[in-house]
Amino acid sequence: YEIYQCDWSSDVCSSDLLLVLLCLCATPARGDEFLLPARDGDSVVGAVGSTAVRPGQSLLDIARSFDIGHDQIISANPGVNRWVPPVGEEIRLPGRYVLPKGPRQGIVLNLAELRLYYFPPRSDVVLTYPVSIGNVDWRTPMGTTHIASKEVDPAWYPTPSIRAEHIAEGDALPTMIPGGAEDNPLGHYAMRLGIKSYLIHGTDERRSYGIGMRVSHGCIRLYPEDIEELYDVVPIGTLVRIIDQPVKVGWRDDVLYLEVHRPFEDEERFALPEPDPDVLVRLINEALHESGSVDSARVEEVFERGDGIPEAIGSRR
Repeated sequence: YEIYQCDWSSDVCSSDLLLVLLCLCATPARGDEFLLPARDGDSVVGAVGSTAVRPGQSLLDIARSFDIGHDQIISANPGVNRWVPPVGEEIRLPGRYVLPKGPRQGIVLNLAELRLYYFPPRSDVVLTYPVSIGNVDWRTPMGTTHIASKEVDPAWYPTPSIRAEHIAEGDALPTMIPGGAEDNPLGHYAMRLGIKSYLIHGTDERRSYGIGMRVSHGCIRLYPEDIEELYDVVPIGTLVRIIDQPVKVGWRDDVLYLEVHRPFEDEERFALPEPDPDVLVRLINEALHESGSVDSARVEEVFERGDGIPEAIGSRR
């Protein structure tokens, strides 16, 4: 069991907290499951918590235990050594999310936050998982598609371009890695998208530390335990919407939250676009509906920090 302390400094739904705690009992954790907000117009779920580093734990071990991605845990804990954090150090667990804008249906993958949301049919919950996506040379495509097929222990056939890339790095690949092999980068479960050659899949243990980064050849990778769970509950034909929303604004009760994702520190070489301040202004104005107020200094602070943690910026009161 991990020690998990909740952030009581903001409005947090008790039902959300119960689900968070239940999800955190196993190590490694399964995906977070939250009740959808009961109040019309609300879109914030989860809570920010903390845990203390135990002997032998890396920051990335903690991330996996709490189903948090690589970039996500490091952005939430600036200055903490990812490989050898001090024992006893309090680690911030960024478990609060503004749900992506748009229909709450099927799978929604938000590239900007490296996170997948699944809205099961005829259900009042949302499941969410950290993911890896394509790097700058192999970008994951945006658009609407569907789950075309599912496969257990898929074999991996690296494309000629992938093999050429590895040869250039002195790491020649075989033409095929059989399904179930320990070094198969697809892991044990894969769901093929309607977009040719793109999958939602697991990974092998060696690559699991990269979940929550832009490191794939365009496919969507999950922790092994997460893809196993998702594979079991997602039917063939499920709608998949791939979006890019680096700025999200949402209500919880009468508190307005802002979530901003800036390119991660190690991704500056990718020349990824910065969040658009005009989009920020538009989203806040849409949320306020000419009622309520925001703290302008707080908005600027959260926007500039861009660590992906939703913070309160205003209210209806």
